[in-house]
Amino acid sequence: MLPSLLSATLFLVAANAAAIHGSCRPRDYISASELVQMGALSNCTLETEFPTECRNATQAAPFVNNGFREYNLTSTGEKAALLSLMIFESGGFAFDINHSQNNPGQGTRNEMNFPFILEYALETPRVAAQAKALAGPNITDPSAVPPTTQNAIRALVLPDDLSFASAMWFYTRSGASETGCIDIPDMVSGLRNESLAGWENYITQCVGTTVTEARQTLWETALKVFHEHHEQ
Repeated sequence: MLPSLLSATLFLVAANAAAIHGSCRPRDYISASELVQMGALSNCTLETEFPTECRNATQAAPFVNNGFREYNLTSTGEKAALLSLMIFESGGFAFDINHSQNNPGQGTRNEMNFPFILEYALETPRVAAQAKALAGPNITDPSAVPPTTQNAIRALVLPDDLSFASAMWFYTRSGASETGCIDIPDMVSGLRNESLAGWENYITQCVGTTVTEARQTLWETALKVFHEHHEQ
């Protein structure tokens, strides 16, 4: 065998082995085991309350990584904030809709309320026409959309590639200005600096909810896992 052909053959063998063992993944790839350490479920069983909605960490990992890549989010602080929110809101990816009767249309892995669900659907090319048709004359007034229609529009953005990317879209693209939360003072710098004040700003001013010990614990855990596995 010619030396050049031998070298090429050895390279292909090595590349295939690397692919099998996952070592060809980017350094910033978030693995299933890391998601479990952050609070995601390691498996879904028939005993899971909502088995059709449940996704284990292995199933979730590629969609989480694709979401960060699609919306160009690379900093540890931003990823930890968004991931901890998703894990908190979905019970570790156990469900993706609000099953109470009090808030129809709420869902995806960060449990967005219906006005943002509608906005997300309208901005997603492959479902935009369906969302527009369902909303009809109430397209500019989400509160006027009937509950059953709200749920039907929510269903359009529940496929895994959209549901697991909704937190990233919300942070970077939602709202009339289509800049999400990134124009809120100190939002990006606070998260990137991984400060408690920066995370609290994200929870209260971006997500619009209350800081709790449970939320903070998940955020701190996510930061810890990132630093343990992605430090240079």
